[in-house]
Amino acid sequence: MRVMLAAILLVLIGFVIVAVGYAAEQAALRQEAQSARQISQNFARTLKSQLVAAIKAEGPEGAIPVCQYIAPAIAKQYSADGIQIGRTALKLRNPANAPDAWERSVLEGFSTAMKKGADPQTLERFAFFPNQGGGKTFRYMKAIPVGQTCLACHGSNLSPAVKQALAEKYPDDQAVGFAPGELHGAFTISRKML
Repeated sequence: MRVMLAAILLVLIGFVIVAVGYAAEQAALRQEAQSARQISQNFARTLKSQLVAAIKAEGPEGAIPVCQYIAPAIAKQYSADGIQIGRTALKLRNPANAPDAWERSVLEGFSTAMKKGADPQTLERFAFFPNQGGGKTFRYMKAIPVGQTCLACHGSNLSPAVKQALAEKYPDDQAVGFAPGELHGAFTISRKML
């Protein structure tokens, strides 16, 4: 009888240890997500202000170099302390922004959720992934809906100047024909952790 009680006690202690570890992991995940959410919001605000300024100064075609050159510089600015931020999409303009398998899966999930009526402003995913050599990597994605500013270069009714600039810079461009509110892509953030 004592042996059975000791065994039950050990099993219960094991469950408590696992539960405590799980709770700590979930708390760390939520903390990382909050930080990533703030970084993606800051990145989005900075990028949008640059796009709006370029469009006001040079017309819609002025936004193309912002996305091509300034957006990566802004991403680099927000990529600190092991954090990497970028943009990705299912319909690509820049092949360098192609999604990996997890990003593609998340983007497809966002698209499905939006078809069912989900607000793209609320769509985000995050998780920890184990690293091969130990430790883990935190990954986060935040949906980018097509806004009014985006339509000048990503909509259905592009000006001849925008069409020409896109054909020169991105001959394999797929990122056109969007309507307001559709899924444009996502901000993607990763951070290797010990």
